[in-house]
Amino acid sequence: MGRLYTLLLAGLFFFSIQIFGAEFSPGYPVAYRYFPELTGAIDKNFDDLLSYDELIEGYHAPYLNKDLYQTIRLYLVNFESWQNPVTASLSRESIELAELSGLVAKYHYEQDNAFWNAWLAQPERQPFAEAYKRLFPHGLTSVIPDNLLQNHFPDCVLIALLASIASSETGKRLIFNYFHMTIDEQTFTIVFPGFRKGVSIQFSEVERYSLFAKTRDGGKWLAMLEAAYAHLSKKHLNANKRNGKAQFKYHQYSDLAGVNTLSASEALMNSPTHLLINPQFKTREQFKELLNSFVDEEKAVIFSILPLLSTPLKFRPLVAAPLGLRPFMNIRSLHAYSLIGYDEEKDIVYIRDPKGQSAAAKNRFTINQHIQSLSSGNSVIFEFMTNNPESPDYGVAYGLTEELIRHKLNQTEPEIMDLGKGAIPSDIPSPASTSERSPANTGIIEMSVQQLIDTFNVLLFSQCGPYQCPNNDY
Repeated sequence: MGRLYTLLLAGLFFFSIQIFGAEFSPGYPVAYRYFPELTGAIDKNFDDLLSYDELIEGYHAPYLNKDLYQTIRLYLVNFESWQNPVTASLSRESIELAELSGLVAKYHYEQDNAFWNAWLAQPERQPFAEAYKRLFPHGLTSVIPDNLLQNHFPDCVLIALLASIASSETGKRLIFNYFHMTIDEQTFTIVFPGFRKGVSIQFSEVERYSLFAKTRDGGKWLAMLEAAYAHLSKKHLNANKRNGKAQFKYHQYSDLAGVNTLSASEALMNSPTHLLINPQFKTREQFKELLNSFVDEEKAVIFSILPLLSTPLKFRPLVAAPLGLRPFMNIRSLHAYSLIGYDEEKDIVYIRDPKGQSAAAKNRFTINQHIQSLSSGNSVIFEFMTNNPESPDYGVAYGLTEELIRHKLNQTEPEIMDLGKGAIPSDIPSPASTSERSPANTGIIEMSVQQLIDTFNVLLFSQCGPYQCPNNDY
């Protein structure tokens, strides 16, 4: 478990700092800036001081925002050296004194388990401490995108949405606070904000079957959310609908077969979803602005490839842009992928397969076969495109006859032609990575903005971030 926890921390650090860190620079200026707002939000004694217990409660509480959560972490990491030894609390004056004394403001993730244990140590939670650890072995560190693994049920939309929510500071707390203690440490009541009414789920329900979604660290929270969504969806969304085939295959969890994106977003976030915004109808600059807004506002976002024939007629004009260029091979159609981060400086978008692994690999070239009807008979033309976004020929299509395409590939890609026994391939991939952070091991795929635009034809995102929709009461 030690190595696994280290990997979870590495994932948490990677996505919190490299992707979201441009707007948050931990240090004394931030400590001063947010102190008044935090005392107003979490100072239970109204003494304008922040005790360790108040910070621990605030760190796990809902309703705040990512800047405040990150500032609380800054306070907790430095609490011992910044506190007033008389009051055993932080004040603006004690922080100023620490700066004047030349103390460096530290910011790291090494104490996360200590924060988790401190939260569990509160008297009202001690009877449930072991139950909470069964849910979240490492506290909020367990709620990161790389920890979620879709399993048996075809609910990629649900797992992908949860992974996207878990990629933000506020989203982690939203998920964490779905769970409410009961009088029985074997049972938690789960309340999704969009359903308003909760459902009680016992550990035994999800431990009895091996079919539920899993987490890499063994926590049961994802399986319990999956079971809760199935029960609540059947009761509140599909009370009068029955899918005999799904019921036969998935029994009481049949509502996990083909989760509706609009309904899932409404349930998980209490937020309407913008549906079928086609990335290919946006310019690169427009899409960069859109990605920045998603990250800034901590919205839940998923991408998909929807074949035209699988699209309802009224939506076909929105998804009908050609997908001839394939920057990546093995991106599955009719499957949801999460947006879990965007680094504008590096021009990298991070998406994730909810399975936690992916065979996706960069394509160097795309080859599409077209049959032309001529008076003398059918003629086959091969459309050849370069996939390197840095190349001036990126996306430019060249029409080649079968003789010319074979000659070109035999000269430049003899191994691929030998492997395919002379068949003309549709994709020519780059060598696959074998690192611990590769798509094969994490499901995380790195794309440039242009590659993302050219890969997917469906984008769905929540109208609001966690706790941000007007007039919604959680």
